[in-house]
Amino acid sequence: MLEWLRNHRYGRRYGYEVLFRRQDRTVRGRPGIILADLGMPESHDPAFYTRFMDHVFAYSLPGFIQPLVLADRGLALIDPGNPLAREPFTPKQLVDMHGSFTNSSGKPYVECEVRWRPPGMKKNPSDHGYFLYTGDGKGGAPEICQKTAAKVAGWYYGHLIPEKKIAWSAQCAAVYSEAEAMIKSEYPYAVIRPARYMYPESVREAVESMIAEGCETIIYHCFCNPVYSDFEDYSLALPMVHRFANGSAKVICADQPGNHHPMRQAFAELTRDMLSELPSGASLLLILSKHGHPFKLETLDMREPEYRIPLEREILRITGGRSGPSEVIWSHDEFADEYWDPKRKKFSTHMAYRKAIEEGFDYAVEVPVDFIAENTDLMFLHAIKKFRAFREYDPFQPVPYPDWEKPLRRVFREGKTTGIYAGCPVGKYSKLVAEAAFMSVSEVMNHRV
Repeated sequence: MLEWLRNHRYGRRYGYEVLFRRQDRTVRGRPGIILADLGMPESHDPAFYTRFMDHVFAYSLPGFIQPLVLADRGLALIDPGNPLAREPFTPKQLVDMHGSFTNSSGKPYVECEVRWRPPGMKKNPSDHGYFLYTGDGKGGAPEICQKTAAKVAGWYYGHLIPEKKIAWSAQCAAVYSEAEAMIKSEYPYAVIRPARYMYPESVREAVESMIAEGCETIIYHCFCNPVYSDFEDYSLALPMVHRFANGSAKVICADQPGNHHPMRQAFAELTRDMLSELPSGASLLLILSKHGHPFKLETLDMREPEYRIPLEREILRITGGRSGPSEVIWSHDEFADEYWDPKRKKFSTHMAYRKAIEEGFDYAVEVPVDFIAENTDLMFLHAIKKFRAFREYDPFQPVPYPDWEKPLRRVFREGKTTGIYAGCPVGKYSKLVAEAAFMSVSEVMNHRV
């Protein structure tokens, strides 16, 4: 009863207030350590995108609305040549979330009877419609989630990604390997496992394998989120670990990696290296972009100063050493437009680039400080919103990224301003991200009895 009351009192913040902030951090017995990340796959997996979007809507919507919004009436289809359509049109081809252009009988969807479904959020210019095919029964996931997976399969992987692979998984694996080696060297008795929290079976496997090896304490750490949030960490991943442990092992959540200097150093060194390539004396607008969120109450907002304030100080020391004039600003990639933020309390990354162009800066350099690896959000979803500040940007132009050992670099020009997307701290910077994970885990391990 007490647990239910606390859950009711804190709501979405229950994971932070009870499972993290009030937790007993004393390690007992043999420790097991989970090093987790989001789990975005290298090749297209519709399960990832349907699960992620299902979590988005289940987390955001009142329970009584969810059955209607998260309905599964058939297969959601997208025309890869017109994936952002908001009005009915005659499609040239149609693809489902699995990347198939044909139904179960091998007949092209475009030749089948389909029904246009308009955007669910009609006033949101970023939302789009889809076609519904019911000839093969249900699709196996909510339609609203299927349409995202179909867009990813047919447009992203089908056209925009020449390599047909996304770097996230490999770049996170590099961080995991570095962190694992550091932890093993210092704590050879610990059991270490990876986990992808958008795949509950991955978390379950990690937990159960550690319990089977005699671990009495399980330490959870997510190395891919510099700042922990209710949406991903405190209300999703951490409760999942507790649920799978089911009292067979004590669960401790290690702190967010952004509180440790190496994580900030990774972005600082990336920034320093990027700025060293600029001409001496050139004017600079440095944009520190964050993901953004639409929630009124989110623990991330409370915890982000622990990361962002010292990071900004380190960045300012770098820009202060330049010969040319410099300005540093923060921006939001998402949820800072007229639909999500009608009172315009947030400054979007798109407006940051516009500021640089309108005020005549020589360079606008963006560093995405909420991401440690490249993903479809950064490459496409966020890009569509922010790079439209440059007329030469074409959202339908493929984005090659052949060398995952280097940050993805994108360059656009408008007037006298050169806009540069600096990419994520991968390759030579990933060891610093791993060091932050190691320090976070070590804080807990030092409470061992």
